[in-house]
Amino acid sequence: MTIILVIISQFLFSFCRLLNIRYTAKDKILPSILTSFIVKLSWLVSAAIGIKSVYEYDYVVIIIYILSGLIGEWISFKIKINESNSKF
Repeated sequence: MTIILVIISQFLFSFCRLLNIRYTAKDKILPSILTSFIVKLSWLVSAAIGIKSVYEYDYVVIIIYILSGLIGEWISFKIKINESNSKF
């Protein structure tokens, strides 16, 4: 269960963090706020599990933590952001 939670939370954190930066740069207010909410929630979960794993020397969870984040960022770059002038 911990591994699944790490995969989901770290993927969402990295995925939404990068999307949030891209939305903020384009002045997309609503998507920026929504992705920011997901970033904060997923960070709380993934950081707690990650810190516990480092403290307990759980290398499997640490590796999955890192890989899930990298995959989340990579997939986030694949999403096209609409260039319209709408702020919402």
